[in-house]
Amino acid sequence: MKLFSKCLTAGMCLSALVAIPACSSDDWKDVDGATPQLTLSSAHEMTEAGRNIKIAGQVADNDGISTIDLVCKALNLNKRINLIEIYGEPQKTYDLDYSFKIQENETGDDFIIDVVITDIGGRQETQQVKVTMDGDFTAPVFTAAPDKEVTVILKPQTSLNLQFAVQDNRVVDYVTIDIQDITAGEDLPEQLAGFPRTVQGNGSATFNFSEKIELPSEEATLIATITAYDKAANEDAHSTSITSKISVGALPDFEKLYLCDVATAAELNSDVFGVPMLIDHVGKYKYRARYYNEKAGTEICFLAQKTDFGPVCFGPDNADPTTLGDDPNEVGRIRLNQAGVYYLIDIDTYNRTYTMSTYSVAQAIDPVMHMHYGQNDLNTWWGGWDNDDIWWQEFYFGPASGPDNVTRMVQDSKNPHIYVVEDWKLEGGEEMNFILHNWHSNGWWNFVTWRVDNASDPDKFMYYGNLHPDNSHYQGNADYFEFKYGDNPDFDINSWGDESYRKNFVPDNWVKPTVTTTGTYKFIFDAHLERARLVPQN
Repeated sequence: MKLFSKCLTAGMCLSALVAIPACSSDDWKDVDGATPQLTLSSAHEMTEAGRNIKIAGQVADNDGISTIDLVCKALNLNKRINLIEIYGEPQKTYDLDYSFKIQENETGDDFIIDVVITDIGGRQETQQVKVTMDGDFTAPVFTAAPDKEVTVILKPQTSLNLQFAVQDNRVVDYVTIDIQDITAGEDLPEQLAGFPRTVQGNGSATFNFSEKIELPSEEATLIATITAYDKAANEDAHSTSITSKISVGALPDFEKLYLCDVATAAELNSDVFGVPMLIDHVGKYKYRARYYNEKAGTEICFLAQKTDFGPVCFGPDNADPTTLGDDPNEVGRIRLNQAGVYYLIDIDTYNRTYTMSTYSVAQAIDPVMHMHYGQNDLNTWWGGWDNDDIWWQEFYFGPASGPDNVTRMVQDSKNPHIYVVEDWKLEGGEEMNFILHNWHSNGWWNFVTWRVDNASDPDKFMYYGNLHPDNSHYQGNADYFEFKYGDNPDFDINSWGDESYRKNFVPDNWVKPTVTTTGTYKFIFDAHLERARLVPQN
């Protein structure tokens, strides 16, 4: 310590760019007179704007390392690591490990960082780290793909139009497709003829595939595995796989059937949830759809899968429009010509029939329709329903991630059953976590609230809120419970206030889907249909 204090007092300048004259004191002597040694972990850092890079390596010098300078004017980097200040004396070895964030708005392509090591004798070693903005840190994403489970109806010649689309932040390099027949059991798989296959990309950030695949013309169970790779495919983080179970057989009684009101597969896959819309399964091969038709001329069909129009799409058969066909290439669409009404559609997939009727917005029922949205219609505390001196507060609701974080939904001016949130900005990869809940001045208060059937992929938003008695402000909501549960002999409206009883009808699931694509979205909730969709905002 005494030696270096004398040197610094004498005006020694520790500079990365100017050699430092050796202290003239006889107390200091060269050990080997050699320049410092630097072994970089990497001389090339591939990155992108807004990410951190790491400059790392091992430094050694027998005389003692004084400073390490990291300099790149173009990146606004001018960092000095003064080892004497840090440790009180020079170091003979040092593990360099420095993290630096590239600016979010950086537009350059290539940069050079000078790494300058200076020892106590003023000798320097300079090496360079090349920084390029072509890093790839994101695996490819399937923007369209077969559902996890797909049904193919047996035909004289059975086939599947296999379609999918992939997107990468840089380049989709190639995709592998493997289809195995596991009819005899998963321990005895057989490769479908022509598989596995590798399909090369075209140097683009997008990859689209559509091909008719011939399938066994007998009952079978197949497993399709599709894996997309980007240019850094040697790393696990740079490939994405999906698996689809394909059941080939006679027309099944589908557990779920969906109403589709969009025209393209891209629209089926660009939503976070809600497109297409689940309809009610009311009996064997029988389904009932309720749908609010905002504009005249809407065209709809019914799908047995959520991500594509095939392999099963029910619509008017081209050869006989009075019956329902199931081949997406041989059916048309049901046209809804009345605007501003609810359609009620009954479907029989076995007998291939459907019937339609309409009812007005005023005839539709929802659990909060008798309250006055945006007005003081929320009873702050229970009790005193018929008294005029109750502390009433504003009633509104919306997506809520916590008791103090309720986003106000806007009630539609033409259909008061519909509520909307616009300009909802979401990040790709973000896992959402919310319920629909009323705002309250004192935190959680289950005055009105909705839960979902499936947290990660919600189809139904079911009323989980309270039964409201009639009061001086509005009629209660007993008519909603009659509409929803009137045909259920096991339902007792007087027990609804017991949450454990309530969970027999509505699971306490929060909404927790994962957002695929960064963007601005629109959330639309229909309290009559108990359906919601979160879709890109045009």
